[in-house]
Amino acid sequence: MSQDLLPKPLPYHLMEQIRREIIAGRHAAGAPLREQALQIEYGCSRAPIREALRLLERRGLVTHEPRHGFRVREVSATEVRQIYEVRALLEKQVVLGLLGRVTPELIAELHATNATMRAHRAAGDVERYIEANIAFHAVLRAHAPNEPLGRALDVVYEMAEPIRHALLHRSLRTSQAAEQHDDIISLLEADRVVEAAEEMYRHVFTGMPVALGTVAHPEGSNG
Repeated sequence: MSQDLLPKPLPYHLMEQIRREIIAGRHAAGAPLREQALQIEYGCSRAPIREALRLLERRGLVTHEPRHGFRVREVSATEVRQIYEVRALLEKQVVLGLLGRVTPELIAELHATNATMRAHRAAGDVERYIEANIAFHAVLRAHAPNEPLGRALDVVYEMAEPIRHALLHRSLRTSQAAEQHDDIISLLEADRVVEAAEEMYRHVFTGMPVALGTVAHPEGSNG
């Protein structure tokens, strides 16, 4: 049997379930994650629930205070800015890693994932749009392998995931990410990699104003 088909240990399975619910907004920022309620919901003992919450804490989605328990991490406006700043620098570095590595295969893969993004945007499918967006950036990483850089980006992506979902639930129809990706692809196609890296840096920052709005004015507010 392939290792990918083996069942995950229960704490990891629970972590993925709770993670999806946090990202989808079922557990709001700052909301308590009560172990007893999760036990009842998932029909298991407290130990794997607690381990799942500890795993989420390490991934930056959950916080823990002694005697107060676990809560969904609240992200401040300052932290939103910091996440965007770090991600912009890292994504720029990914593109710089393509110097001397731009191939027709890379360009074709980027066009294909970007077309998928457009299709999901037209269908109003936030989840699949995000998946395609992540796939676009994954193609760049795959053509310029850099394990430390990739690990750093994985952490930033995880912290940004609830923000990204909140943002796109507000603004999917008006998202211009695919068009901005077109500009990056065109620069890479012309082998203007340094300029493409600068364009990537700007591209990451374009979502920050709306992301800050999701912190200042949570869903459902009229502000």
